[in-house]
Amino acid sequence: MYRSLSQSCLRNKYHLLTNSGLIYNNRLVLSNIIHEISLVFGLSLFLFYLFYQLFGNFVLILFIICGILSSLYGLQDMLLFQPNEPDTARTIVQTPDLFHMEYEIVTIETADKEKLHGYLLTQMQRTNECATLVFFHGNAGNIGHRLHNAHLLYQACNINILLFDYRGYGRSTGTPSETGLYIDAQAVYDYIRTRTDLNQEKIFIFGRSLGGAVALHLASHLAETEATPPLYCVIVENTFTSIPGMAKRLFQVFILDYIPSCYYKNMFSSITKIRHIKVPVLFLSGEQDELVPPQMMQKLHEECTSSKKQLIVFSDGQHNTTWLSRNYATQINKFLVECSTLSEPISTSTGFN
Repeated sequence: MYRSLSQSCLRNKYHLLTNSGLIYNNRLVLSNIIHEISLVFGLSLFLFYLFYQLFGNFVLILFIICGILSSLYGLQDMLLFQPNEPDTARTIVQTPDLFHMEYEIVTIETADKEKLHGYLLTQMQRTNECATLVFFHGNAGNIGHRLHNAHLLYQACNINILLFDYRGYGRSTGTPSETGLYIDAQAVYDYIRTRTDLNQEKIFIFGRSLGGAVALHLASHLAETEATPPLYCVIVENTFTSIPGMAKRLFQVFILDYIPSCYYKNMFSSITKIRHIKVPVLFLSGEQDELVPPQMMQKLHEECTSSKKQLIVFSDGQHNTTWLSRNYATQINKFLVECSTLSEPISTSTGFN
């Protein structure tokens, strides 16, 4: 009863913070996107009319097709990356002091000289004994917005946690892009491997939504380069198969089936990268996810070639609140324990209410 009450209080607290604007507002994001799209297409209509007057129908049609594709290409970063949601996301970053966690502020320099801001949460005197999680967050907000989730894992799993903001997010420098986020992931991984105070045999990565795509890219790259020591495991939550797949899901326009891949500025093709990963992989899926179809998580699980993989479906989990589901942290902790003994296969699918 106490656990249920605590979980209920945590859920209520999270929704209160959401309503107060600490977590990005989907309606505001959509409003901003619609405003930008209206400006782009307003200008496009003017140019269409101008070209029609000058060149006639054939050139007009060709111009319309190229214009639409070019506009969609240019809008992709705005649709995908939301570092300014909420409005204070670049100026206010809460610290772990809020939860009385032991931490240090870290600054990580990337290969292209950007500086990433982060927090390394450590387990007091047991830092070197514990596993360490590298947290790849979603497409909006900053690491301060993930402290509630991090605190839950910090306590329930007794792990160290490295939270960091991608380039252009929070107090990190630069501008986000697919390539840029991959560079960030490698820089953070390289940094964590320099920490002699951490158990290098138990470094694992976690990614939610967009962060899942970044985490899978890193894990795939490490597998291909046979990096040692290998990752302890990979955990992804409510992530997608690819950006083209998500575009078809969100907009449901048949013409998207015929758009060449070169017109997608961002691909994040997790469905191909998941096949290269051999370390244990845990898939956490919210059955009520209103953004990423749960079928995408199922597909990633099916395509994963690791001999140690598990899909857990939370029946009440939504896109941003699956971590508040019953047994969420318990199941992660259970998986971590199972990873320490690699003699028996991990079950392939489990559901929880």
